Amino acid sequence: MLTLPSASTRLSDQGGTAPVSTDLLAVWAPVVSNADAVPRLYSNVASMISEHSHGDHVDFASIHMQDADLPVLLVPVAIATAGTMKRQESVHTGTAKVTAAVGGSGALKKVHGLLKVTSGGTVGTDQILLDISLDGGQSYQPVRLGTATSYAIPRVGVTVSFLTTGTLVAEDTILEFETVGPVMDSTGITAGLAGLTAKQWQTRSWLFVGEVSSNTIAQAIAAAASTYETVSDRFVDVQFQARDARVLESSRQRVALVPNASGAGITFAEVGGTGDTITRANGSFVTDGFEVGDYIHVTGAVAGSGHNNVSGKVTSVTATVLTLDTADLDAEGPITTVAITGEPSFVFAAGTTITRNRGSWTAEGFAVGDTITITGTASNNVSAIITTISATVITCSATTFVAETIGSCTASITLTESDTAWQTAIDTLFVLVDDMPRVNLVAGFGRKIVPVDGFYRRLPWAWADTVWSFLADVHIATWWKARGPVPGWSIEDEHDERVDEGLIQRRFTCARTWSNGPAGAFTALSITRATDGSILSYAHNMRVANVAQTVCQRATEDFVGQVLVLNPPDSGGVRTATKRALTILEAKVNAELQRNLLANLQGDGPRASSAKWTAATDDDLGVVGATLNGTLELNLNGTIFQIATIVEVR
Repeated sequence: MLTLPSASTRLSDQGGTAPVSTDLLAVWAPVVSNADAVPRLYSNVASMISEHSHGDHVDFASIHMQDADLPVLLVPVAIATAGTMKRQESVHTGTAKVTAAVGGSGALKKVHGLLKVTSGGTVGTDQILLDISLDGGQSYQPVRLGTATSYAIPRVGVTVSFLTTGTLVAEDTILEFETVGPVMDSTGITAGLAGLTAKQWQTRSWLFVGEVSSNTIAQAIAAAASTYETVSDRFVDVQFQARDARVLESSRQRVALVPNASGAGITFAEVGGTGDTITRANGSFVTDGFEVGDYIHVTGAVAGSGHNNVSGKVTSVTATVLTLDTADLDAEGPITTVAITGEPSFVFAAGTTITRNRGSWTAEGFAVGDTITITGTASNNVSAIITTISATVITCSATTFVAETIGSCTASITLTESDTAWQTAIDTLFVLVDDMPRVNLVAGFGRKIVPVDGFYRRLPWAWADTVWSFLADVHIATWWKARGPVPGWSIEDEHDERVDEGLIQRRFTCARTWSNGPAGAFTALSITRATDGSILSYAHNMRVANVAQTVCQRATEDFVGQVLVLNPPDSGGVRTATKRALTILEAKVNAELQRNLLANLQGDGPRASSAKWTAATDDDLGVVGATLNGTLELNLNGTIFQIATIVEVR
């Protein structure tokens, strides 16, 4: 049976990945709008924002377009898991409750936000001015809140709300928060692959924005690159970012403050063994945000030499009455000199559990096996290992807590994953994408000013290495020292392979500094997950191999339909092509290889040392559906890896 004429190439044991075009990058991203997996070419971010809204795809594209002056081919896939608020903290001297929440589409990207007051006053009344940072305080930009009671942070998907009539005090940092961005899943990757296969774009590389924390997703990415070759005879290398090191802190946030304004009369009642109450004459504890389990602090009371200035846990809440777990209140009131602040609580049970009354341990990222450090308590400042966890309860092993209830603004429960633990975890996570030369797995972050928002944010090093690779021809290593540092990037306070070590041994592309300058951040080594010892473990060699495959595939495909002069049939009836006919075919392919691999196309020298295609001489071409085979012999340029010198001083 006749089949559709075709041609294809495969690199045996030194497969390649790359582009037919050597300047087009496909950026895969989960997007809020028009997530139809249909690839679209963009040369400006305004069009991308209009079509797909904001997110990591826009931030990366703004860097790539600025630095490489090249368009991107966006593959917009569905959001499988929406971005979340990782943590927030609001403890300040004013009376306004300040909270941050993600919108209906979730957080759009990973940011570390800070909000501070430059000109204070009463929310909703005074012309309040704020400064906002999305890079952890590296830089700030002004915000005119005016008399508004909420502020939607542009491009992030987070809205900040302020308690009406509460006050904000100049110089206070009123909010700190961290978000994590959305992620795609294997269904989205399958859809994106179908979208790319259906189009005729020829791309050099694929970049998956965001962090990959699942081996399932990593395998789906690797499988997509492999399928792209077998289905469409197009060859790419894929780059994606391993998850960040985990640094977690339990959220610390003021619940509300009942101000000591005239008319807000407060009455204290001593009712017996338990359940003393605090009653307000107007306003609402519920509206102010108090909940059962909150820990409150009272100031400004007078009775019993300030006996009512207590801290305690709320056991019941109505609009006008708080019931406490204390029996120590004195009868007093109504008085207007009282201020009541509230915050979520931590309850340490005698034994091994810590219970919170609101928020979620799991949503903040805490997990079984984590080692947490507890500070700010009276009796439980220890380190402990989590053995079981739910949204509200942590159980720890080999720890005997002392019974204690404390406000979350006073106590701190943190987790800082060490560099070594992080490396071990991601190495174990991605073991199933080992021995895959098409996969370039990157670990570690750096800082770069994002053109679209102007903040000096922490960004995946995969972004830096990808853009740097497009600022030179395909065979130029991103870790060639003479090229200088990656423009605009810093790895201060981040993993530095020169100092911290370990990632290269685990075959992760990563960043480094050099001991004798110039100053700046460099790619330490850009490597694939190829088999140990393979020359294709260098990402630039992989890209050259892809170009070779592409050129060879295109050139040999031109032979389809050509009529060759054949030799007479041999004793077995096989009719092979004449030597002259094959020589003509070889000359055509090798001329293309010469032009694309051995010439100095972009001023960076030849891409390979030699490249030669040889046609098989024993194929039977005298039958219907004949197949002509051939061998591509590619000799890649050598790359200096280490230099040893000896200096003698006599």
